[in-house]
Amino acid sequence: MIIAADIGNTNIVIGFMKNGKAEKVLRIATDRGRTSDEYKLLLISFIKEEEIDKGDIKDFVISSVVPPLTPIFQSVSEKIICKKSITILNNMDLGIKIDVEEPHLVGSDRICDVAGAATIFPQENICVVDFGTATVFNILTKDKRFIGGPIAVGVIAAANALFVETAKLPRIALNVPQSVIGRNTVEEMQSGVVVGLGGMVDRLIEKIEQELNEPLRVIATGGIAHVMAGVTQRIEKFDDQLTLKGIYYIYEHFKGV
Repeated sequence: MIIAADIGNTNIVIGFMKNGKAEKVLRIATDRGRTSDEYKLLLISFIKEEEIDKGDIKDFVISSVVPPLTPIFQSVSEKIICKKSITILNNMDLGIKIDVEEPHLVGSDRICDVAGAATIFPQENICVVDFGTATVFNILTKDKRFIGGPIAVGVIAAANALFVETAKLPRIALNVPQSVIGRNTVEEMQSGVVVGLGGMVDRLIEKIEQELNEPLRVIATGGIAHVMAGVTQRIEKFDDQLTLKGIYYIYEHFKGV
C-alpha cells in the first residue's frame, strides 16, 4: 500500500492505494496555513478511524501544484511512515513524454491525470477533462506524449463570479436545470454556467480532434465532474479517482515494479 497525495489549489485528496485502486480516500480543503503537524494529525486520525495498518504503508507519493505545501507533506511522510516521500517532478522518468514548449510549467496533476487515463484507454488518443479550480483539458497521444490542452474557467469560479460581480444574482447550487431557457433566475444561471460549460467542452473536443485529425477518448475527473454527467455528449467516462490512479501508475513506473 502507498499513500498518494494529490495537493490541489482547492482540495487535497489523499488515497491509500493498493494494486492501483484507492481503498480509502480522505478529501480535505487546501489550507496553506496548516503546519506539517496539523496535517499529520488529520492523517493519523483518519488512519485510526479507518483501521488502516500503518505497517502496510510502503511509500508516500506526492503530486503537488501548491509549492508551499510540498515540503509540508514531505515532512508529513517522515513523521507518519519514517521515510522520505517520492515527489512527482517533470524531470523524472514518468513513462510519459511531456511534449510542450514549456514542460517545466506543466502541473504534475495534469501528468497524473493522463497517466491514470492511459490505464483505462491504452494505446489510444485521450483527453482528460479535469473539472477543478479551472477546467483543464489534458491530451495524451497514443504513443504516450502529453501535448497540452486548453485551460478554461472552472464552473465554481464562473458561478461565484456571477454572484460576486452582480448586485441581484444569487449564489446557486451547481445542478443541471430542468429548463435550458430557465423559468426563474436560479435555473437561468444554472443553464448558463453548467449547460454552457458542457457545450464548451463538446466544442473544444471537436476542435482538438480536427487539429489532431484523429479521434479522442474522453474521460472526466475532478471534484465536481459528476455535475457534468448528462450535460456533455463527448465525455464517456467519469472517474473521480483518476489522478490518484495516475500517481500510482507513475510510482510503479518510477520504482520499476
